[in-house]
Amino acid sequence: MKKSILRVLALTLCVVMILALAACNSATPAPSAPSGSSAAPASEEPPFVPDEEVTLTFWHIWGSGDPTSAAVKKVIDDFNALDNKITIDVETFENDPYKDKIRVDVPGGTGPDVFSTWGGGESRPYVDGGHVLALDSYLDSATMSKMLGGALANTTYDGNVYGLTFGLSASGFYCNNRLFEENDVKIPETWEDLISAVEKFKAAGLTPISTSIKDRWVVGMLFDAMVLRSVGAGGVMNALTNGGDAFGNAGFKLAAEKLAELVELGAFNADANAITRDENEVAVFAGEAPMYYMGSWAAGALNDPETCTVDTGNFTYIPFPTIPGGNGKATEFMGGGSDCVMVSSKTANPEAAAAFVKYFCENLAREAYLAGSYMPLWQVGAVDESGINPIMVSIKEATASATDFVMWFDTFLGSDLAAIYQDAMEELLAGEIDADTFVERVKVIDPKAAE
Repeated sequence: MKKSILRVLALTLCVVMILALAACNSATPAPSAPSGSSAAPASEEPPFVPDEEVTLTFWHIWGSGDPTSAAVKKVIDDFNALDNKITIDVETFENDPYKDKIRVDVPGGTGPDVFSTWGGGESRPYVDGGHVLALDSYLDSATMSKMLGGALANTTYDGNVYGLTFGLSASGFYCNNRLFEENDVKIPETWEDLISAVEKFKAAGLTPISTSIKDRWVVGMLFDAMVLRSVGAGGVMNALTNGGDAFGNAGFKLAAEKLAELVELGAFNADANAITRDENEVAVFAGEAPMYYMGSWAAGALNDPETCTVDTGNFTYIPFPTIPGGNGKATEFMGGGSDCVMVSSKTANPEAAAAFVKYFCENLAREAYLAGSYMPLWQVGAVDESGINPIMVSIKEATASATDFVMWFDTFLGSDLAAIYQDAMEELLAGEIDADTFVERVKVIDPKAAE
């Protein structure tokens, strides 16, 4: 990368207020979702009408089976129905193959006009390489006034905005209430409760925590939370920003020891190395998994009878419990607003593309919230919250007093540096290294040297 990642990582700590960007620390408070009595669209008028018919290509990861799929399709269909001479041509992909594809196609000039991506270090190469369009000139005061705090925090690089977000996410455990009740297991509130739950479910012949190691970001989300609880938000931000000895914080060793403890207890499914996130969710949706750790977007699928065919909606969301001896607080969460949409700098229709991105993110903020996938990062107008997914409501309540949101490590660091961290994590999960060796492995991460 051409410029220091240190600067962009610092920028991810910025919080965008309604009319201006304001610097702050790693804390990004959760916005309160507006309430009301109807689900009126946030934007009905064509945002921009070109002189001639325009077709824009849009690549994204919210395809069939994704909890946000229906909401995304509705927003795109609504846009295509507008009399604005702009048509959106969509292609969808699965998460990990998609990341590999856009890393090649966007810089190579064979990518789409508009594409979904992630803020922070993940999209820094696109910015540094001049492959994405700065959106500042398209963000007037009317648009800015609709955004809530943190909406641009992770998509602002060197003072310019290169992507728009739509929703706030937070990760946590989804506990299957039926399985907990049938096996007389308490929903965990503490680390000791979690260990007890693992032991009781194992004794009952159930795999306590269902995950995927093949898609490393899945188990990585869980371990990120363990590190946050062990190190604390400040220590995590110090490590992700400065690397090196900052990873020598005693909390990283503690988190590694606790992960090894879960492995030793047999907490995870034996086939985790061989299955993807989607394959792993088969057991979750079939009512066979007591606990599943995932982002808040999973709430929609868990409340959908067509997807979650057993125990629909019968889940309790809990943040990862605090860890004894750790510096993390219960009010610190992994997540924030990082899922975003960017415009290729090579598009032949930048104004039309920017208009679509604004429309898409503003309206998806509402639709994804109604679908129970994200908490909105835009003012969504008056919506009837009586029908909102109760699992999402519980997530909103759990994060209402959040003091910090820290972006997931792989997104924060970007793919190359994240691979070092994930490799060490995978070796730890396999029992190939101990906690001390894990710390030595990750201490080689140096964001400041990646230029």
